[in-house]
Amino acid sequence: MKRLIRVPRVPLLFAFVFLIFPAFSQTCDITRSSGEGYFVSSDGLFSEVAALPARFSTGLVGFNGEFALTDRHEDVILFMNRLGKRTGSVEFPAYEPSALSFDGKNLVAADGENGRIYFIDPKTGECVRTIDSPLAHVTGLACDRDGNVWVSAKGGKEIQQVDPADGTTLAFIKSPSPSVSALAYDQNGYLWAADSKKDRIYMVDIRTGYTIFYISAPGPVVDGVWVDGGKVYASDYETDKLYVADVYTLNGKCVRSDERKGHATLFTEVQNLGPGDITGGTVTVAIPVDGPNQKLNKITWTDGARIETDQWGQKAAVYKMKKMKPGEKESLRMDAEGTFYRISTKIFPHEVGSLSEIQAEITKTYLQDGDKYQVKSEYIQNKVKTIVGHEKNPYFIARKLFDFLTGRINYQMVGGWDIAPTVIERGTGSCSEYTFAYIALCRAAGIPARYVGSMVVRGEASSVDTA
Repeated sequence: MKRLIRVPRVPLLFAFVFLIFPAFSQTCDITRSSGEGYFVSSDGLFSEVAALPARFSTGLVGFNGEFALTDRHEDVILFMNRLGKRTGSVEFPAYEPSALSFDGKNLVAADGENGRIYFIDPKTGECVRTIDSPLAHVTGLACDRDGNVWVSAKGGKEIQQVDPADGTTLAFIKSPSPSVSALAYDQNGYLWAADSKKDRIYMVDIRTGYTIFYISAPGPVVDGVWVDGGKVYASDYETDKLYVADVYTLNGKCVRSDERKGHATLFTEVQNLGPGDITGGTVTVAIPVDGPNQKLNKITWTDGARIETDQWGQKAAVYKMKKMKPGEKESLRMDAEGTFYRISTKIFPHEVGSLSEIQAEITKTYLQDGDKYQVKSEYIQNKVKTIVGHEKNPYFIARKLFDFLTGRINYQMVGGWDIAPTVIERGTGSCSEYTFAYIALCRAAGIPARYVGSMVVRGEASSVDTA
């Protein structure tokens, strides 16, 4: 039997895992996600606050209920109120101001050319201390709750934490991009890193170095970022404007982007290659449903099916096959039309609950073992213990398992599906085998997970695939 998929706009099959985290189990499961306010458009996350009183600002920080900005042209640090009115300034001690932060006492500013970081008294403008930057061409500074300074640089592969007394590097994390243009520290333990080339602002966990997610930047060249009370403020070098987004309201919500209309056609064909007759059997075709990634307007399938519901509550069209002689072929068709989206669920790890908080109904359903998973096998159990260690946060448990698996397995589609322990030990697998293996690891760690089959755009929007 072969299945031919003709997809004018949303091509190709692939498999992935859907995870259910505590605190989000009522909203992230696509069977429960139709509530108002769950879906958010990527457009309009930011709103304009004010026009900047400077045309070449390269840094932004909150200061005494107002804002401080670096001005690349005037070589000053200027102050503005929330209406965008300039209220004062102090001289910058060098010629290329490129980043700005505040340590609670002094303004901390960097010169993008001479590799120096300056600590400036905001009242007098006096430079009270300077240190050498561990990175050349500094683009971002952020002072954390301990007074240490995080530094990003043009083309940098790392973001470094330095001692404000002498510039000694204390720690480093992987940079989410080589084009980080600004940094801000969030009291919940995150860095917000703007990317002026990809027009993104990333949220990075400083404990693990994981990039958690990103949001679309409000302007083409964000060069200043500051976080206050769950809101991200961003200044843009090109538009000369200040923007704000209430990012913490995104917690647990699904952001949709890249909307497109699509039409997918699935052919399921059975051909008797002989030498004997096919005397009967069934063909089962899963019926697609609405989800965060799609809103289906129309679904049709070949007449003659009976509709059945499986143990997971999923509907399928089931066809009884007729007797077929050698050479005969039977073709069944399903068409789906709708609107499709790129999706990203925004999860703040510090808001994720504990594994013990997950509802019993969900754990009963999505922690089950299966022939393909072998969750209770000694191999899977030992792997999970080694990978997870003492981590308790479900989000970071899932990320650790993900990193292990993607680092362990190389993609190789050779036909057939092996069980999870075999796939992991072998180190190669298809997309479905990746999925079986990841589900097995997650379920063994106590994280509910389920298998999802879907389609993905690869290359041209119109294509044909066989599966």
